[in-house]
Amino acid sequence: MSEEILLQLFNRLGHIENTLHLLVESHKRLEAEQQEMRKEQQEIRREQQEMRKEQEEFRRIQQALLEGQKRLEEEQAHIKAGQKELYDLMSALLHRQDDTDAALDALAMDVHKLHGEVSSIHQRLDSLEKKIDSHAQSFNEQLNNIKLDITFLSNKVIEHEREIYKIKNVIL
Repeated sequence: MSEEILLQLFNRLGHIENTLHLLVESHKRLEAEQQEMRKEQQEIRREQQEMRKEQEEFRRIQQALLEGQKRLEEEQAHIKAGQKELYDLMSALLHRQDDTDAALDALAMDVHKLHGEVSSIHQRLDSLEKKIDSHAQSFNEQLNNIKLDITFLSNKVIEHEREIYKIKNVIL
């Protein structure tokens, strides 16, 4: 019966170890994804700086085109289109940033939940270890008592064998 309990405990510990391994791997993947998101954000910032440079170039072109009304109107149309595109891009970036923040918050909550579950598992393991230690101590005490009983019975058997031997020698 106690071997079955120990086997169940070892199986449960194996499952817990596998779960912990999966959690660690998931955590590593999450960190890698966060690093990738940070790289993407840096790339977006670089692109924004490039776009700002382009806007300034448009402004220079706009000043140069003041010489001719027709050229000015054409460049203004291009600038308006570029500004709309930039606005759309910025709106999309802000929306994506909100989504990213929400996903990170959800991941943080999941990690906190998993941390709580791992703590609970550790507490249960500690409790099981204490129970096993208690049962092992009781088992050792019983085993020692059985050894003493066997030694006593062995001595009694030897004593009785001597008596039987003596009786046989007296009779014969």
